[in-house]
Amino acid sequence: MARRGEIKKGQVKEKDKRPIRWRKYPHLFLIVCEDGNTEPYYFKTFAKLFPEETVFLRAVGTGRSSKGVVEQTIIERDKLATEANKSVDEVWSVFDKDDADKIPANTARFIEAFKIAQEEKIKIGYSNEVFELWLLLHFTDVSSEKPIPRTEIYLKLEAEIKSIPSHTNFVYEHGKTEVIDVLLKVGNESMAIVRAEKLYGEQKEKQPIDANPNTSVFILIKKLRDLIEWYSYIPE
Repeated sequence: MARRGEIKKGQVKEKDKRPIRWRKYPHLFLIVCEDGNTEPYYFKTFAKLFPEETVFLRAVGTGRSSKGVVEQTIIERDKLATEANKSVDEVWSVFDKDDADKIPANTARFIEAFKIAQEEKIKIGYSNEVFELWLLLHFTDVSSEKPIPRTEIYLKLEAEIKSIPSHTNFVYEHGKTEVIDVLLKVGNESMAIVRAEKLYGEQKEKQPIDANPNTSVFILIKKLRDLIEWYSYIPE
C-alpha cells in the first residue's frame, strides 16, 4: 500500500495551473501573428520581462495571411476581453506582404486587412516582404533603394549570423525558433529600431504593399519596451 502522499506506479499527478488573477493586471496586450511558430515565440519572450501581474501579454499564431490575421485578431481580442471581463488595452496584428502584390485577389485582401484594422482600432506590424527583415536589421543596415526578395533576406540573415565567431555553424531554417534564440543572444535591438525607423521614413510616401523593403514591427517593439520600462520603474 502506498504511503500517504506517495504516487503509485503508473499514476500521473498533474499540478493544477494557478488561475489568472485578471483584476491584478492593469494592462492587457494582444499580438496575433501570421506565422504560427517563430513570431509568437519571439513576442512571448517579452512577456517574461514584465514585473509579475502588471502586463498580461498574449501572443497567438494563426498560419493565416493579412486579412485572415486581422479577422482572427478580432476573435482573439473578444475572447481575451471575455476571459478578463474587461477591454484589451493594446491589440496588434502582425503579418507580411509575401506575394500579395502578385495575385490580384491577394492584393485586395492585403489592402482590406488595413481597412478592417483601422475600423476595429487594431494596430498593424507589417513587413514587406517578410518578418525576417526585422530580424536582419538586428545585424546590419538594409538599403531602401531597391526591393529585396524574401530568399535574399533569408540568405543575408544566415550569413550575418554565421559571421559571428560563436555561431559559424548556424543554418537558418524558415519556421524554426532557433533564429530567435540567437537573436536574443547576439542581436542588437536598439540598432534594429534605428535602422527600421530609417527604412520606414524613406518609404513613407509609398503604400505598404509597394514599400519593399520596409517593416513597422519596430513600432510594436518600442511600445513593448516603453511598457516594460514603465512597470519596472522603482522610485528612488
